[in-house]
Amino acid sequence: MFAVSVLAVVLHLIGTRGQIVFFVAALALAALAWALAEATEQAGESAGPRASALLNATFGNLPEVVIVVLAIRAGLDDIARASIIGSVIGNILLVLGLSLVVGGLRNGAQTFSEKVAATNASMLILGVAGLGLPTLFAALEHDPQASETLSLWTGGALVVVYIAYLYYSFNQPPLRDDGDPGGLRWSPVQAVGLLAVAAIGTGIVSEVLVDSIKPAVEALGIPRPFVGLVVIPFVGNVAEHFSAVRLAYRDRLDFAMGIAYGSGIQIVLVASAVAVLAGAVVGNDLTLVFDPLQLAALAAAALGSTMIARGGETNWLEGLQLLTIYLVVAVAVWLR
Repeated sequence: MFAVSVLAVVLHLIGTRGQIVFFVAALALAALAWALAEATEQAGESAGPRASALLNATFGNLPEVVIVVLAIRAGLDDIARASIIGSVIGNILLVLGLSLVVGGLRNGAQTFSEKVAATNASMLILGVAGLGLPTLFAALEHDPQASETLSLWTGGALVVVYIAYLYYSFNQPPLRDDGDPGGLRWSPVQAVGLLAVAAIGTGIVSEVLVDSIKPAVEALGIPRPFVGLVVIPFVGNVAEHFSAVRLAYRDRLDFAMGIAYGSGIQIVLVASAVAVLAGAVVGNDLTLVFDPLQLAALAAAALGSTMIARGGETNWLEGLQLLTIYLVVAVAVWLR
């Protein structure tokens, strides 16, 4: 893991071709995301599924948030915006969908807390509204300054709602979690130590990855929206892939859904605000004005999550439906 990270940095420093650096850095970032997920799960295991899911989602989102900020600093605003949407749909359609498929095939029909899932789904719908309204405003008003102001207010409001969501969630009864944690247990010192090292490595490798995006796109001919919406979120979501799917396989569905939903909610409510603030700080103002196709994908993810949240029981077919939506979105972005 750390050897690949060092290799990515060395290749970048000696001026290796951009596409090679991009692939090595992506591999290194995926390995670091896995390390973050494993260390976070170990560190939060004793805190219960709700706190552990939050911890996992927070550190699991670290690569995506760092990439968004660095992309804004590098002037890659379109990729930064696409990465925000891509991270949300990656968690809700790909990670959750794969978790439901694997868990359903392994354990049959699985049950979960309908109340918690419904709250999470409603927060995603709020995120769709929060990102959609500035886009609609920009289309109607054609005033860049007003759009920037609205984006700042929207980002601040979404953060406040997210804080309220956390307060509400942690004042609810504990989630049922009868599954077997399995695996080896680490000491808190080991878990926190790996978290710190992986977090530092993530920041370094993310900068290498962002610097290699332009030459890689030009050399390989990959559409820029596809890089932002699919490739970068896929690399950054390895943490959620690994943890959520493994937990669903062990029939710990509430925990798995908490990671997928929690990560998507964090991105849509918090990362969007961080992106706007980062743009203001680095002097490259970023508005929450998105491509209509990307907003449509986000709306599809929110609608799909709402349908899953109904009934308190799910199966592998519902997971396959989410994966199908993700596939269609990816193909559409590639062809555009």
